[in-house]
Amino acid sequence: MALNEFDKTSFKTEKILLREYVLKPCFSCRYCVENQRCCIEDDMTATLIPSLLNSNVIIIASPVYFNNVSGQVKVFMDRTWCIRGRLKDKIGGGIVVGRGYGLESALTAINAFMIKHEMILGHRGVSGTAYEKGEIMVDKRAINDAKELAKRLSELCRLKC
Repeated sequence: MALNEFDKTSFKTEKILLREYVLKPCFSCRYCVENQRCCIEDDMTATLIPSLLNSNVIIIASPVYFNNVSGQVKVFMDRTWCIRGRLKDKIGGGIVVGRGYGLESALTAINAFMIKHEMILGHRGVSGTAYEKGEIMVDKRAINDAKELAKRLSELCRLKC
């Protein structure tokens, strides 16, 4: 919904599904501290980091797993340590969907990631309640909030970008 709303603006969007990429976890080797780049050669370094650096707006969406973001999203967030300082002032927002419990903590994880990178949080975030595929479409509040998130982030981008 958020991307559909964003597509109504003049901004180009790209939907990235982490499950389609090979992302290895960070193993705290600290190579990036010395070299300002990650030593792990995978889709994160080859594709996703360049995409992040070229973006003006970043929306992270995740299902809620055990009161947090999914493992893929967590690996993705951890692997951005090598570009700390380079996402500063990019505009961001988060979307989480789950059964009802853990929504707030998952959204907090996304917001904390963006604050750590000194990004501009343009919206409080979207929490949707669903379990079965497609069930989110009956959560009218979440649908409306996703549209509002996209509108607000596009407004900020018009001002800043």
